[in-house]
Amino acid sequence: IQKPSPAPAAPQTPLAPRRNRVQPYRLLAIGTSTGGPKALQEVITRLPGNLPVPVLLIQHMPAAFTGTFAQRLDQSSKLSVCEAASGDRLEPGRVYLAPGGRQMLLERQGSEVKIRLQEATPVQIYKPSVDITFTSAAEIYGAGVLAVVLTGMGADGREGARRLSAAGASIWTQDEESCVIYGMPKAIVDAGLSQRVVALAELPERLREEI
Repeated sequence: IQKPSPAPAAPQTPLAPRRNRVQPYRLLAIGTSTGGPKALQEVITRLPGNLPVPVLLIQHMPAAFTGTFAQRLDQSSKLSVCEAASGDRLEPGRVYLAPGGRQMLLERQGSEVKIRLQEATPVQIYKPSVDITFTSAAEIYGAGVLAVVLTGMGADGREGARRLSAAGASIWTQDEESCVIYGMPKAIVDAGLSQRVVALAELPERLREEI
């Protein structure tokens, strides 16, 4: 008796081939806007507490809300989450949320990397800006960065991703189907900078595998 053919496997999000890494990741940086709080909740709460790299979150959000949002993520996550402050030392397994109304940069002090916050200028539309933090991360960590751009309106993150890509970093984007607004990820894809497109539900597992 001939056995029935197995049912076809469910389709999965197409993934670009994993690049051969010349060095381990040293930083995970995630930028997002519209729909971001829910997306970040989905991702951060499903990452392990022993994540071997620090995490930067850049979410377009007013200053009055970022502290509370960081507390909520901290309470529901295995990772330690805080609203970033100037002088914070980047440590593995810790998550630093950019405070609303300011710009989050990185600076090297000896063998340590610390956060430096600066006031946003009147001409800067996004406060915090994904572009500014990504660019700073490229200068400090270069190819050691895994940057992810999630749901959001506009194109913030594209130029920062360009700098990261030129330094050898990895750039991922959220797929259109799972985005609330497919703006920021689309800008990265259209610029030819996205190396992997991932559905939001799959992202935590993919990050665990990669990092």
